[in-house]
Amino acid sequence: GRGSDLDGDSRDECMMTGDILIENGTVMDGTGKPGGPADVIIRGDRIEDVGPFPEASAPRVIDARGMVVAPGFIDSHTHLDFFLPSPRHPEVMERWARQGVTTLVTGNCGFSPAPISPGSVETVRTYWNFALPRDGLSFEWSSMSEYMDCLARNGLAYNTAIFTGHNVLRLNAMGVGARASNRDEMAAMKTMLRDSLEAGSIGLSVGLMYCPGCFSRTEEIAELGSVLADFGAPLAAHTRGMSETYDEAVGEVIHVAERCHIPLQLSHHAGGARTGTMMNPTTLKMKLICLLGRAMGERFVIKSARQATPAYDRAQELIRQAAERGVMIGHDMMPWMCAYTTLLAMLPPRLYAGGMDRVLERLSDPETREEAIREKREAVPQWPPWDHGWWTDNWLDGSFYLSGFSLEQNLGYENVRLQDIAADRGTDLYHTAMDLIVEEEGRIFFVYTLDDQTISDWIGASLISDPECSIMTDIVGVDYPIPAPTSYGAFTKVLGQFARDEGRLTQEEAVRKMTSLPARQMNLKDRGVVRKGAFADITIFDPDTVGNCASFENPQQFSAGIEHVMINGTPVLQEGRYDAHSLPGAVVKRS
Repeated sequence: GRGSDLDGDSRDECMMTGDILIENGTVMDGTGKPGGPADVIIRGDRIEDVGPFPEASAPRVIDARGMVVAPGFIDSHTHLDFFLPSPRHPEVMERWARQGVTTLVTGNCGFSPAPISPGSVETVRTYWNFALPRDGLSFEWSSMSEYMDCLARNGLAYNTAIFTGHNVLRLNAMGVGARASNRDEMAAMKTMLRDSLEAGSIGLSVGLMYCPGCFSRTEEIAELGSVLADFGAPLAAHTRGMSETYDEAVGEVIHVAERCHIPLQLSHHAGGARTGTMMNPTTLKMKLICLLGRAMGERFVIKSARQATPAYDRAQELIRQAAERGVMIGHDMMPWMCAYTTLLAMLPPRLYAGGMDRVLERLSDPETREEAIREKREAVPQWPPWDHGWWTDNWLDGSFYLSGFSLEQNLGYENVRLQDIAADRGTDLYHTAMDLIVEEEGRIFFVYTLDDQTISDWIGASLISDPECSIMTDIVGVDYPIPAPTSYGAFTKVLGQFARDEGRLTQEEAVRKMTSLPARQMNLKDRGVVRKGAFADITIFDPDTVGNCASFENPQQFSAGIEHVMINGTPVLQEGRYDAHSLPGAVVKRS
């Protein structure tokens, strides 16, 4: 071991023992301060100590010479809670360990697997199908406590912290009601939320773009916020709109957080584009725009992007003002320009009233369908949405890749663009999308990518640059070979390309945005730092070679340069070899 200024005590003469000794590495402890040489001793699931220990011994010694020893990375926004009950999850989710992730934050965008009533199961299976295993999910639980017990009993490949989803609370209490909740329904939601928090859920997530959360009012979210206040738990918000009303939508959840004195986490904070301006990367116009952008340079592209999203700048000002008033606001983003969700979310919200069966019935009726298409062509979100047909966003683009097909006749459309499927069928985009929704009974999702890697990198780097932005994957369709690279290299892209190669931030700051920052945002005690007494979640990487290998063209490529990963003191990646059988993860409960 070498000397260190990471700890003020001189320990050169100390005899230290543990289960694992990591020696000769450079410790980046997760706080953002400069890394320095130190040894790390691990005993059980905790870090026994950090410092210079030249006489230390352990049954297992890792020589980290030339490498960085960092806290395990925290993926601050995922939908993997629906996949973790699958016994296949350790193999399918290998890609997270290979980019240094040890902890997953789940239950986002208003949907969690629990608490769930029998009457809500089919709606969740249909609407949130992209998050489920391809071979289905049995929902062997009803409460959050039972769900957590199921995960612990079956074993986890990763640490998992779980938000309680507002949409599921609402489904349990009132079904798909296109109206405000009444007193009894509100009381039922608050009771379910309180029970979930007491079981260890880390907070409440809302997905106010999605059904049935889009039918709620601000007061409903604030009432639930009052429960969060009793626990000091955060509100994670997919806001009520990501387009021209984005500033109003951000203002709404800031109002709730400030009123209830709770922390706020803005999910995938990157809204503000006007309806009808989604960029189809396959068109000649868009290809010329990208060509011009690359020629003019990064500053020109970022300035143009800001001009195209004025509501984002207005939202940023609201965030700045609220922070000055003492509101705790964080956010998260991925380092790519990608989007993905259920294709059902593209439909006029009014079609959902009464449930999923009614959606399919309405789309099968020619007159109702034509009215829905007219709405899709004309609707522009206005605030408040409940006075304007509940529209929060109105997107549909021919460049969407579609996925999740189960019918034999449609399997050839997997990861094919909507416009190409429409051409194959001889129908327009609207009829094609609605036909497929009916045929697949709603269980279909889309992936949108900008395709131009250079432009995407410039915009992605800008979006994650804020000091309060943690890094995440937000991946859907984990059990499908989707054309999006985020789940393979979001963290390593920031560490390698953005930090080391382009100098946009230091690797120490990159590590902070993946570790102590999300741990603070989600109130994950003793996670996200390398220090005495913390949990032994450790990622060891080569600072010179760490990097993302995935791209829009070749998305399923493991990252490079991640050499060792430990979860609660148990190695899961050793010199590049992944162990899918150790299952060292834990349910990380609210502190």
